[in-house]
Amino acid sequence: MGFQGNLESVGFADILQLLAMGKKTGTLAIVSDKIEKDIYFKDGSIIWANSNRDSDLLENQLLKQGKITRADLAKGKEVMELTNKDLPSTLVFIGVFKKEDISEIILSHLESIIFDIFGWKDGDFLFRDNELPDTQHVINALNTMSILMEGTRRIDEWSRVKGALPPENTILQIVPSKIEGKEEIRLTPSEAQVLSLIDGERSLEEIIEKSPFGELETARALYGLKMAGIVRKAGVKESKKAVIAEQKEIVSVMVGVYAAIYDTAGEVLRKKLGRAGVKALQKEFDTAVEEYNVLEHIGIAADGKLDFVNFITLVEKLPESSRIHLVSAGLSSLISGILNSVQSKLGNRQKKNIITLAVSRTEELLMGRIELLKKYGVYSDITRILRE
Repeated sequence: MGFQGNLESVGFADILQLLAMGKKTGTLAIVSDKIEKDIYFKDGSIIWANSNRDSDLLENQLLKQGKITRADLAKGKEVMELTNKDLPSTLVFIGVFKKEDISEIILSHLESIIFDIFGWKDGDFLFRDNELPDTQHVINALNTMSILMEGTRRIDEWSRVKGALPPENTILQIVPSKIEGKEEIRLTPSEAQVLSLIDGERSLEEIIEKSPFGELETARALYGLKMAGIVRKAGVKESKKAVIAEQKEIVSVMVGVYAAIYDTAGEVLRKKLGRAGVKALQKEFDTAVEEYNVLEHIGIAADGKLDFVNFITLVEKLPESSRIHLVSAGLSSLISGILNSVQSKLGNRQKKNIITLAVSRTEELLMGRIELLKKYGVYSDITRILRE
């Protein structure tokens, strides 16, 4: 019998303990902030794990760790298309790895997927009984209680190390006097490699992201370098995580505002013109999509209503530097077209009535977010439409 819940009420460590002691067989799916990880159990032991996050993909981990080259990966994918084998088997087949090495590589990959979840504060989980993975590389078994103890130990150590490091947006630089003229500096291999990433421009967050090691090992190396006086603070920069969070909020606000205007206009067009009003909505949508490809991710129903669920998810894959501009330009163009259609078919008074009602509907959504909208240069697009 399966079960489900939220990590806020039942911690990941407690779930693992329950599955191990109950000798459960099945799949544990955990979702947090659109990241989904699946852990597969047989008789309470872990036999496989998957993740939809790009950085968790085996090929990306191997590239980051320098264990394969992009040429190796390209060749491997060509062979995979011909043989239908998975990546680990293919890399052995083309001679990148020895057969005896692949089990250790896969084990390390699975552990990295699983240990990351110990740091999750919230997320929904669902255990499905007797559902097992379709893969050629199910491992014999990972002792779930050992994973539980190691994961708990890592979280405790991470908390201690993180508390001794500066904020993640801190820029680090090397202290020249600590390394110049020194015949020998005693560094661990991880400290030496992490030191090579410190250039006086990268923040602690960016160093951890570029490091070939896991977050904990990189933080441990940074801690050692800091305690030895080899690195120091050189300034601060805006956190990448903060920028991502801001951009998510901006997209959400833009969708909320423009959807409110569109829905208001749609209600009027359908009420006044019936099917002709729906055709007008569809025509303006098709015209806007032709000019702005980003709008292809919006769904439109037979009655002209829009569905933004996939849109919000898929625009996150657009380049960070142009994402906000593309979304703002596309949506504002669509809404301008709809309002112009209302004006031509129903008159300027109806258009003004729609805008007045839309302003009322979006007032709460915009409250407290105006400065953020101005920061990303989209507030002028919104106000231009609301003042037309």
